[in-house]
Amino acid sequence: MGRQRPVIGITAAHYSEELKTFPRAFYVESIRNAGGTPIILPPVQNGEESREVLDFIDGLLLTGGGDISPAYLKENPQRGVGACFPERDFSELLLTEVALQLDLPLLGICRGIQVLAVAAGGRIYQDIPSQYPEAIQHKQTAPRQYTWHSIEVKQTSLLFTLLKDTGIDVNSLHHQAVREIPPGFQVNAQAVDGIIEGIEKTDAKFCLGVQWHPESMPGAEKHSRALFCGFIEACIAE
Repeated sequence: MGRQRPVIGITAAHYSEELKTFPRAFYVESIRNAGGTPIILPPVQNGEESREVLDFIDGLLLTGGGDISPAYLKENPQRGVGACFPERDFSELLLTEVALQLDLPLLGICRGIQVLAVAAGGRIYQDIPSQYPEAIQHKQTAPRQYTWHSIEVKQTSLLFTLLKDTGIDVNSLHHQAVREIPPGFQVNAQAVDGIIEGIEKTDAKFCLGVQWHPESMPGAEKHSRALFCGFIEACIAE
């Protein structure tokens, strides 16, 4: 689009989610600090609107929030599934499907990695404790800016290229997670219990999801900054 600072569309949360955690402020600050111009995207209602929105932006950031509705997973609801907002699910899944078709740079965070996986043909755990009881506790009881557990980053991945580290400590604020990766994707990070902590599309310009919340880590945290800077770099129009 010829802009000096790429425009990044940040998916909006349902208002009740926003009142609980106001996470959009963290995403906006992270995008701005990495060199992008952030805008908040309200839910889209159809394919035509989604294409118009995506034509306007240089990159899509899928944010954290509530659970994906079981109806959009084509599954019966499992024990432990939390608050769902179908309007948001419909919009984000549609935006992601079209963004994948356009090869628009995309970064998914926490719920965003799950949306990415489902939109591309993968599957998720609706609730880790009930469906994978041997897992560690992934919903931390410490404030979101503190790390909770470590992850292993695969060296043959874009994520490793960005972070330049095979093992990092992350925060953890989820009870859903990617269960089966979509075709064309690879796992780029895992927790000690085997839970997938990151995925990426191997033939894309930039299509990466992480299960933790880098936007909530302290501003000087090098791994978080490297992730956002790599995303922004991919979004800069040639």
